[in-house]
Amino acid sequence: MTASDPRRIIPMSFLRELRRRHVFRVAGLYIVAAWVVLQVADLGFESWGVPASALRFVWIAALLLFPVALVFGWRYDITAHGIVRTPPATGSADLSLKTPDFVILSALVAVAALSGWWMVEQVAGSRNESRESITARAIDPASIAVLPFATHSSAADTAFFADGVHDDLLTSLAKVMSMKVISRTSVLRYRDTEKSIPEIGNELGVAFVLEGGIQQAGDNVRINVQLIDSRTDGHVWAHTYDRALTAQNVFAIQSEIVETIATQLKMELTAEERRRIGRDRTDNLDAFREYTYGKQQVDIASFAALREAVDHFQRALEIDPQYVLARAALANTFAQLAVTGAITPAEALAQGQSHLDRAVELYPDNPFVQAVRGRYLSLTDDPAADAVMKAATVAAPNDVDVLSIYATYLRIQRRGEEALEVLRQALDLDPLSAPLYHDLGRVHLWLGQFEPALEAFARIAQLSPGNPYAAHGAATATILSGDLVEAAYWSGQALSMDADDYENPATCVVIYASFGDYESARRHADLALEMGPAEPYPLSSEALLLAMTGDNEKAVAMARGALARDLEDRWGSHFVFLRLIRNAALDSGEYDEALALFQKYEPGLFESPPQITAGNVRKAVDLASLLQRVGPDQQATELLHAAIAAYEQHYTLGSANYPLGIAVVDALALLGREEEAVARLRELADDGWRVLWHFDTNLNPSHDSLRELPAYQDILTFIEDDLQRQVDTFSVPDAG
Repeated sequence: MTASDPRRIIPMSFLRELRRRHVFRVAGLYIVAAWVVLQVADLGFESWGVPASALRFVWIAALLLFPVALVFGWRYDITAHGIVRTPPATGSADLSLKTPDFVILSALVAVAALSGWWMVEQVAGSRNESRESITARAIDPASIAVLPFATHSSAADTAFFADGVHDDLLTSLAKVMSMKVISRTSVLRYRDTEKSIPEIGNELGVAFVLEGGIQQAGDNVRINVQLIDSRTDGHVWAHTYDRALTAQNVFAIQSEIVETIATQLKMELTAEERRRIGRDRTDNLDAFREYTYGKQQVDIASFAALREAVDHFQRALEIDPQYVLARAALANTFAQLAVTGAITPAEALAQGQSHLDRAVELYPDNPFVQAVRGRYLSLTDDPAADAVMKAATVAAPNDVDVLSIYATYLRIQRRGEEALEVLRQALDLDPLSAPLYHDLGRVHLWLGQFEPALEAFARIAQLSPGNPYAAHGAATATILSGDLVEAAYWSGQALSMDADDYENPATCVVIYASFGDYESARRHADLALEMGPAEPYPLSSEALLLAMTGDNEKAVAMARGALARDLEDRWGSHFVFLRLIRNAALDSGEYDEALALFQKYEPGLFESPPQITAGNVRKAVDLASLLQRVGPDQQATELLHAAIAAYEQHYTLGSANYPLGIAVVDALALLGREEEAVARLRELADDGWRVLWHFDTNLNPSHDSLRELPAYQDILTFIEDDLQRQVDTFSVPDAG
């Protein structure tokens, strides 16, 4: 193509004409102005309450007006005399393209391409958001949230009374099988809220919201309620009740409210539902108040709060011995105290069984009563526990307390996937519950899912700042994932948040000792013993620290003393005590005492076949090491093979399985299968096993045959180096 070729002259002439007509200048000015407008819109829309999605329309307008601006620039000039038509070319000016012209053209092409890409993304995003919003709006039409009742009187206990009425109304509504009712824990977060009803309905996923208030005046009470459609913010029904202040009147009002709500939601209560709604109440307002106080303390869930809850429930029963829910709640609180370690399971049974039996006698088909009954059956390993609790969840699918009890049982039984399903059902009814997120995190830990577990515990911190469950959970997750120095931080946070829990400093001892900070471990051991001088976990952590710092004689004496007092097995305390006594027996050659203690505390290990569980697998291997010395060797071999079989059947990454992992290493080493033992130890180290690694390797006689193997030493060096890296990169502010 030659220089005179019209295919070249025409485009170049056109570009020169664009320059002469100042079209490039107009384009540049337009782009700058559009950018300013978009920035102002981006900042202003949020403060004006305009949805962020509206910004895309500003973009669309800017893009559509761009060609209009170019046409304007082609046809008109802006001069000192106003806007005039662009004069024809005279040919006297130099209109050839300069470097700035090419820069402007390149910028225009880039802007056009980016704008096109952005528009495609926004349209696609808009479609996705539309789909998500449609999904989010697919709300059960028979769903309701009852907001905390406002109080309009100066009576000192009106607020507590209002909370009790609110809680009882929720309980009554939850007995309607076809209705989805958001639980108390979640709706309490909307007390004194400034959020609109549609916002609350969207956050909780409900079609209707009930709000109301209570006013006491002498011996009279006024309760006003209004039912609102959260999707339209329209009032569906409202009523004011003025009655004499008696328990019968208050509960009658609630029954009327339940009936009316059911009618408005186009459902009809069955005769059985009507019967259940009024069956478990008290006729005494003072007993009702004490029960309400007790439930509020249970929600706090600290050692002190649970003990205070016991006092309130007991006072409620002194006033009304026939109060079924107070009986069941008292029995359940004793079980909860056992779970937290404040009392032993045996003490829970001794203190709570009679109250549970009386509740069952008074109201045998109450689902909450049956769930607590199942919980007590599980304390004695009764196989009927599962069926009892499962039946309770079927009878009361809207009762979060019943669902939570069953989920906890499933987790302890290592049925993690089933527990997750029950917890999802509970969280659908109580989406802002910190205790449920704690249970969810713990189930993920049992399944070896550390990231989802940490997310669940972080959610607790968002929902309930200062709640020790968040730090407890994060500490456990980081221990199990091998991040021990970070775990020390979280355990310290738990200690500062829950100062009455003597098990917190004991956990700190285990963590600090595991990465070799014996000075910090010693401070926490002293604190743990000061807080719980006769408790098994502080004593076992002290014995561990003594052994790891070389004072074996004192450690063994502490172990003997603890076992002589028949202390509860708490967080593996029996294993620590028996391991120390086993080590002493292997050193001295005197085995009778150790064998007698194993026989006392783990009689199932002496059966044929031995009864191996996740809780005793390490004791089984330690017992086998003793039996190899004294015989019969066949019994020892049977124990070791049973431990290996348990590992092969159950081991996966997760909180229940590190004992299986290190037990199989011990078992393989004792059977002379050193290469397999080292391979399993490598797998364990890669999975994040760090906690008490020194105690389980260097201080473990079962590993004597492995010590000179280079591969074994490489693994220990790998663990040491990793822990040193953690110490160097993560600074722990000591809360102890």
